[in-house]
This record gives sequence, structure tokens and C-alpha cells, in this order.
Amino acid sequence: MSLLRYFICLAILISSSQVFANRPNPFDKSIMVTAGHDVVWQFGEQTATKSVKGTDGTWYHLFYDGLRLRLRLTESAEDSQYRARQFEDFAVNDVKIDGKRLDVFQWCLNNQTRHNRFLQQGQTVKKEICQNLGEQGTFVMRLTKDTIAALDHGNSIEYELKPFRTTVKVKFSIDDFDSVNREFKRQQDEKLAAIRAREQQAIAEAKALAKAAALVAAPAPVVVAPEPRPKAKCKIRPPDGFSEVKDIAYDCDNVAARINAQASIDLKVEEIQLQRKKAAAEAERKRKEAEAARLAQQEALRKEQEALAASAAIQAELSSDIAKKMIAVCEKKWAEGEHRCYCEKYIEHAPASIQSNSTCK
Repeated sequence: MSLLRYFICLAILISSSQVFANRPNPFDKSIMVTAGHDVVWQFGEQTATKSVKGTDGTWYHLFYDGLRLRLRLTESAEDSQYRARQFEDFAVNDVKIDGKRLDVFQWCLNNQTRHNRFLQQGQTVKKEICQNLGEQGTFVMRLTKDTIAALDHGNSIEYELKPFRTTVKVKFSIDDFDSVNREFKRQQDEKLAAIRAREQQAIAEAKALAKAAALVAAPAPVVVAPEPRPKAKCKIRPPDGFSEVKDIAYDCDNVAARINAQASIDLKVEEIQLQRKKAAAEAERKRKEAEAARLAQQEALRKEQEALAASAAIQAELSSDIAKKMIAVCEKKWAEGEHRCYCEKYIEHAPASIQSNSTCK
């Protein structure tokens, strides 16, 4: 009978554990933020951005410029560094397209200092292919041709982040990503067409001048070939306050050179910002250390002064006790009408009949 009860209890425990195991863990929660088909790309000059707001009020901006993807978390709808959230322990757990981890993200994990479990704020990745700039609320990935192809053919890209204790999954629809590259190509074609139009106009003007010159000159026609115009140069300048970053010049009609120049400027600015923050933190640490040392020195001096005062009080008390005992001894001699040299020091306590002895030293 007892054996039967044992098997019944065991069966109940097993079934109960299965029920609890199938329940969701209340402590393992995550926030899901989704930018669906209704969120469209906002285009700039060779840039495209999708933005979505989370339930906690944070905005998530997916930025693409043909060379890199940048995810930035801000406090407002403006994709601005000045509005960026700042974190002390920002982690990027995964980046997936259609549920599959990106090869470039896996490469960054394998080439991060210290560990390869997740991309951690404060750790560096070889060649800076990935940059976790949690103090600026930003994560940047440089793209390969395979990654761009995956974006072209993908339906969604999902970031798994941990900016605080709760995991945040941000999912962007990218089934319209082909429109981004089409827009980039349209902008490039438009620029090239404008450049060709200017060149054709210059050639036509040169021919017209040559023809006019031929009409008024000698019978032998002279054809003057137009001199090739030097390519116009443009510059990418750093933001205000970053004078240590030099301007980068590029051919105005070279779109790829412009993108590379802008990416190089952005990278240098981000490096300087990080260096400045580290320098400020180091200066604050040294200031606090100096202040602590100063306070410690003051406390040591105070204790030393207290010890000296206590020692002086003890010495005074001891001297007083010795004087009392010596006066008592001397009084006995003075009562007998005698005076000793060792009592000369206390002569003011002697009766009038006892006179000071000048020979006592």
C-alpha cells in the first residue's frame, strides 16, 4: 500500500513540474519595438533613415549611407547626437535579418576583446568593424557586399539590445530596402547628368567660339580643342568644436568619395568625443583623489595636534603632582628651621623665617 502511495505522489510531482515548466518565466521579459510597413524611409543626400518610438518613449533610428548601418537611441523624434540617450552598460546581443544572425555581427563577436558572448560597451572590435558607443546611445556596423545583398533581399532586420536590465528587441521592416538603393542611384545619376550637361555645354560653347573665330580669321580653318576643365573639389568639414579634425577634400562628382569622406570625419569625431569623455572622467577622478588626500592630511594634522595637546596636559599634570610632593617634603625641613637647595625652587612657599640661599644652583 505504501509503495502505491509513493508512485502516486511521484506522478503528481512530475506532472506539477511540467505544468510550472510550461509557464512563462515572469522575470524573463523583454520589450518589443516594431517598425512595420507604415514606417517609411526618410532620405537625405546619400542617406536613409527609419525611425520608430518605443513604449518607454525612446526613439530608435536605423540609419544607412551605403557603407554602414547605425542604430541610435534618442529622447525625441530627431535623429541627433545631441538628443541621444546615454548609457553606462549598453550591450548588443544580436543582429538578425529574417531570423538569421548577420555574418559581420558574428565576426565582430569573434574579434572583440575579452569575450564573444555579446558586444559590450567599452570593449573594442578589431578594425572597428562594429562600434558599441553606449555613452552616445549608438551602435555602428560597417557593411560588406554580402551584408548589403542580405538587406536587399531581406524582409526585416532585428536588433536585440540590453541598455538596462530589460532586453529590448527592435525590429524594422526592410522589404522596401531596394527603394533605398534605387534612390541613391537616382541621386548619383542626377549628379552625373548635371555634370555631363555642364561638360556638353562647355564643348558647345567652345565649338561656337571656334566657329566664330574661323569666320573672321584666315581662310584656313583653325579648330581649337576645348581645354579640359579641372574637376571641381568639395570639402567635408567636421562639426564645430572639433578643430583637430582636418577637412577632407574630394571630387564633387564622386559620390563614393563623398560617402567615404563623411564616414571618416564621423569616425574621427566619435573617437575624439570618447577621448574627451575619458579625459574628463580621469580629471574628475584625480580631483577626487586630491580632495581625499587633502582631507586625510587635515584629519592627520588634527589628530596630531590633539595628541600634542593631550601630551602637554599630561606633562602639566605630572609636573603639578611632583611639585606638590616636593613642597610637602620641603615643608618638613622648613618646620625644623632648615633650608635645602633642592627646596630653593619652591622658596615662595616657605615661611618668612626661611630665607633664599643664593649659593644654591
